[in-house]
Amino acid sequence: MYFLVFNTGETWERVDVETFEQSIKDNPDVLLLDVRTQAEWEQDGYLEGAVLIPHTSLEERLDELPEDKDELIHLYCRSGNRSVEAANTLLGLGYTNIVELKSGINGWKSADKPVLYGE
Repeated sequence: MYFLVFNTGETWERVDVETFEQSIKDNPDVLLLDVRTQAEWEQDGYLEGAVLIPHTSLEERLDELPEDKDELIHLYCRSGNRSVEAANTLLGLGYTNIVELKSGINGWKSADKPVLYGE
């Protein structure tokens, strides 16, 4: 059985590095969600303040997501593919305000933006 959900209030923006960086600066207290694997997090680095929840684990780790489903979520992956899947999952879970980095951390690093390594 399939259900179609229509929510006219939902927004999901795919943005470039500069827009993503500005949104993080303008909204420093919202969830910055990295949906890559633990290995990628360790090997390729991550954005300061990011929380790692692999895209395949979002539904099992709902308790780590904002209670308020209208709260802004910043979202990224490696190259922008899995973050699309993650955004769709989040929309399906009722989240309505997502800003996704369309080029992923690869694009972030290519633009000479800072990443952290280690724990």
